Amino acid sequence: MAKLMLYSALMILSAFIGENKLIGRWESKPSEKGNVTGVVFKDSTFEGYVNKKPFVSGAYKLENDIFSFVDNGCAGKRGIYKIVFFNDSDSLRFEPIDDPCSDRRNGMSRLILGRKK
Repeated sequence: MAKLMLYSALMILSAFIGENKLIGRWESKPSEKGNVTGVVFKDSTFEGYVNKKPFVSGAYKLENDIFSFVDNGCAGKRGIYKIVFFNDSDSLRFEPIDDPCSDRRNGMSRLILGRKK
């Protein structure tokens, strides 16, 4: 009985620890030019779209809201950002920590995404 209770407690605890809040589909509001940026995050990869047309893909790690990734742009240079979740984790923005790719850093610093349900 004690083993069953311990197992149940560990299962409940693991549901909260290590949860990847990024997994799913996210989109921006339309820009001044009407463009909508979307990102689909899977367990360790992502695909980005503008107006539903693919433009970027890559692999990432998320640890303690630190987002580290390499995409198919910027000559394979790694970007590191703090993700700030807000609105009950249904919205997010990126704060640059280290990204040698200035175009990517400028774009991501302005990007705000909302979870699509």
